[in-house]
Amino acid sequence: MKISRLICSFLFLLILLPLVTGFGLEMKGRCYFKGSDHELEVIRISGRKPGLTLLVFGGIHGDEPGGYFSSEILSGIKLERGNLIIVPRVNFPGVMTNRREIYGDMNRKFIDREYPDDPDSGVLEVLKSLMREADIFINQHDAYGFHRDKYISKNYNPYRYGQSLIVDTGKFYSKKLGREINLVEVGRRIVDRTNKHIKKKKYYFGFWNHNSVAENTKFVEMQKSATYYALVRHSIPAFGLETSKDLPTLTHKIRHQLFMIKEILNEFGFEYRFPSFSFKQPVLYWVEFIKNGADIIRVNSNTNVRLAAGDRLKVNAVFGNYETGLSADILKWGSLNDMDKEFIFRKTARIIFKKNQLKIGRVNLRPYLDGSLREILVDVNGEERVIPNWGKIDLAGGQYFKIEGVRPVLKGVKVDVRGFSLRPGKRDDAGIEIYPRDLIEKYSFQKKGGVYFVKIYRSGVLAGGFQVCPVARGTYEGQPIEKVQPGTFHHWLYRAITASHL
Repeated sequence: MKISRLICSFLFLLILLPLVTGFGLEMKGRCYFKGSDHELEVIRISGRKPGLTLLVFGGIHGDEPGGYFSSEILSGIKLERGNLIIVPRVNFPGVMTNRREIYGDMNRKFIDREYPDDPDSGVLEVLKSLMREADIFINQHDAYGFHRDKYISKNYNPYRYGQSLIVDTGKFYSKKLGREINLVEVGRRIVDRTNKHIKKKKYYFGFWNHNSVAENTKFVEMQKSATYYALVRHSIPAFGLETSKDLPTLTHKIRHQLFMIKEILNEFGFEYRFPSFSFKQPVLYWVEFIKNGADIIRVNSNTNVRLAAGDRLKVNAVFGNYETGLSADILKWGSLNDMDKEFIFRKTARIIFKKNQLKIGRVNLRPYLDGSLREILVDVNGEERVIPNWGKIDLAGGQYFKIEGVRPVLKGVKVDVRGFSLRPGKRDDAGIEIYPRDLIEKYSFQKKGGVYFVKIYRSGVLAGGFQVCPVARGTYEGQPIEKVQPGTFHHWLYRAITASHL
């Protein structure tokens, strides 16, 4: 019976798979300078049908979140025709610190002359190479005020950059596209269509031709910008997209950025299914450390991790509702991003975790106290294991675990396995063989059955615990279920497959 249900599910997936994946033929990601302050994520999305390639830069200035959050959302697009290359966080040091620039204005470094001693030089080299692949370019920004053709007020006038679409010339012949393009006409069409999505006229976009290519231009500095470089060096249409810092919320900035990008895609013949415009507030689930090169520790925000002098600790992963743009900063040590760097514990320290510029959590590193819980003794299917406090165990199908004790031996210790109800009314789950089938899924993390929590109390006060991860129920092809987001194809596929044999 189980075999027949599994075969039916498999055949059903084979039939449905082409329908599900009809849009977005291919998505690839690459991270340059991973784990460094200059981490650079590049996302490539290809449609089934050939078309133009749009390159999008977000976060070239670190204090302009409308750009980098909207480009992250844009990466969820499903393309039928055309290609996208998205770089959500061009200036990661600036993004992490919410500063426009760290090593000088990155949007004034797009020139032919190289600066090998510039900390941004490696990133710039990658960005320039991406421009060679592009047919159209967008550079995302946030700026103050609202651009208008005529002076209305201090905040609404021709000199304000906010809520504007900027180009560097009017008519030009694009060698890349093989035709003449009038960027003024194109830009005004795009702006007019974009404004139809915006309810309040006071938030409308304006159009601005800097005409930076002219000999008598008032915008000489723009000749060092990314849009100018794309236009002049690579002969492609280039747009500076500015939302206003004076919009009421970050959600407004994100939505207005996406409105404009959508109309640019329409203008150049892309076929797509646009992602939801919703913005998720970043949330930290837990942090995974590697202790002394071997032990895994997982803790929530605001946890005190107790250590001995000389213990080595490394931030291995940050689990949350975002998987990119995450950083860990060990205060007064290392650099802006201390992910994957080994730290030797000597005295009390604090680690701050961020999603882009937003703080999402912190963990305190503190020395052991007398009576601190250090280790937990667990029997896993007959194998005696010693795991660190706040550690984790993986359970294969059919395996059980049993908590046998703690080190050092402490009085008044009781164990609570969340989701275990084989002995209702009992207050201590130590010494019991517990199988995955004994655990109630609704008490697991996000009710997915992938991660369960064991809490250990001493005299009624939380002293520690660990995570239990049933492998068969908690992974899809080796990917932790906590990273298979609800509503995605992988999550749907996981549920369809596991429903047939669990």
